[in-house]
Amino acid sequence: MPSKVTTLAIQIGSLIAISLVSAIAPGYMPIFFIIYIVVIMLIMTRMTMAGFKKPTGVKGAPLFKEDNARVAMSSDAALLQEVKEQFKMLMLLMFTPFLIIFIIPPLYSHYIAPYIEGFARQLSSNEIVVRFISTLVFYALIMLSVQIPRLAMMSRAKQRKQMLTPQVFALYKDGLLMDGRLLKLEKDMCYKVNSKRRFIQILSPRLPYDIRLYTLETSKLADRLREVGLYECRA
Repeated sequence: MPSKVTTLAIQIGSLIAISLVSAIAPGYMPIFFIIYIVVIMLIMTRMTMAGFKKPTGVKGAPLFKEDNARVAMSSDAALLQEVKEQFKMLMLLMFTPFLIIFIIPPLYSHYIAPYIEGFARQLSSNEIVVRFISTLVFYALIMLSVQIPRLAMMSRAKQRKQMLTPQVFALYKDGLLMDGRLLKLEKDMCYKVNSKRRFIQILSPRLPYDIRLYTLETSKLADRLREVGLYECRA
């Protein structure tokens, strides 16, 4: 998963690129947006699948195998509420940008743009520069309007990341096999044991999700995770 600095650099670079195209060649904006969205979707897909690879013959027998995690899931009364909160946050994150897109443009064009353009003309008489500055402020305002509610919602959520809860999984020396994909277990990963709720959660700062492994044998799974080099999270 990209660091916060990398993510911020990508966002700033995107703002500058979009503003430049809008100022210099506004007629090409539809094509540019299509290309931009496709690239962002590819990046997001790659982030989501980070660490996963297709198994090309996993070596050896599984150290631990869970064929029916639903049994352990059914005993976790708090899981349903967590899933509801996660779904609610996902819906809010999806619909908030659409609401902002309909509110910000008319608000900006009527009340803010005249002041920004007036300020830009004091800096330069070049209309391209004026359009660039005005467009840059507009898209920066859009980005902030999307990011601030998102950060506020994430700060309130108990489960900060999306949660993967495979119903069938197997632990090998090569990694964790889930849904036909093998996740290589790295040194930056750690695990938390919740014996009462019957799951072990694997955490990693580079993954955009947390992996929750439900099983009735949490102690045995924890022992096997230590065998492959994972350690219990300190905090």
